[in-house]
Amino acid sequence: MHASILRYFAEVARSGSIRKASEELHVATSALSRQIKKLEDELGTPLFERFSDGLRLTHAGEIVLRHATETLRHFDLMRSEIGEMRGKRTGRVHIACLDSLGIQFLPEFVRRFHQQHPAIDFRIRTESYNTIFKLLAEGDCDIGITFDLARPPDIDVVTGVRMPLRAIVASSHPLARQASVTLQECAQFRLLLQLDHEVMSSIIAWELGSLDRVSRTFVATNSQMMLKPLILSGDGVAFFTCIGLLKELEEGLVKAVPIAGLRLSPLEMAVVTPARRQLTGATLLVAEQLALDLQRFAARIYAVAPVEGT
Repeated sequence: MHASILRYFAEVARSGSIRKASEELHVATSALSRQIKKLEDELGTPLFERFSDGLRLTHAGEIVLRHATETLRHFDLMRSEIGEMRGKRTGRVHIACLDSLGIQFLPEFVRRFHQQHPAIDFRIRTESYNTIFKLLAEGDCDIGITFDLARPPDIDVVTGVRMPLRAIVASSHPLARQASVTLQECAQFRLLLQLDHEVMSSIIAWELGSLDRVSRTFVATNSQMMLKPLILSGDGVAFFTCIGLLKELEEGLVKAVPIAGLRLSPLEMAVVTPARRQLTGATLLVAEQLALDLQRFAARIYAVAPVEGT
């Protein structure tokens, strides 16, 4: 079975770096370099172009990557079927999700799921909204959890839950006492904005731009975890869904205030899978359980931050 070298090659192609791939695969960089060189020698052509900032696939490398991806997918299906034949669910499931889901929802899910199915393991990466759909389409992940907006036709929704954008403030903040707020009201305070998030940043930047108040931005970052302490200390107003803030909401540390007048359809968070790819038994089981857990998690959010119509 030549799955190992193909996994090595696919990971180097994904990360664009021998060093990064070695860290992910827990293989020495020297051993990984030898394996890639051996594959190039066997095929008689370079598979990567070497640059100072990393590696990029050659045209031959792109052909090999397509073969490797398809072969590894069939290998995983075969291994899953053999495991099920022996009455055991096994396999590795690759999930791509928004970073807010990695704060509480997915750690809780993985812990519970592993107790019931210890032979299934996970590779989880946080990505942007558009990148998640791209990874699903290209076969680089099995399940996505993201906003159900402009969904490509080759993506299936397993389940979706209402998860509107809210103004997030400390419970001591003046806006916390209001039943709803406008962006005009939020702009009177320091703003904590999220960068590199197509959905959130584009919505808020466009709306705030019409108010000509973006100069009041206190901190802008691509990390929700960095903004959370600033929210808790009352240093500003952030704009998030509640998915990464359930613990703070339940403890009464923050308030999620509805935003009035947003020119945006209600957001939905969805568990999605590729429509035209056969999934392993482990992946199907994880997707089914993720759907149930997302519904339960949303119900907990609605209990402390009610959403109209739920």
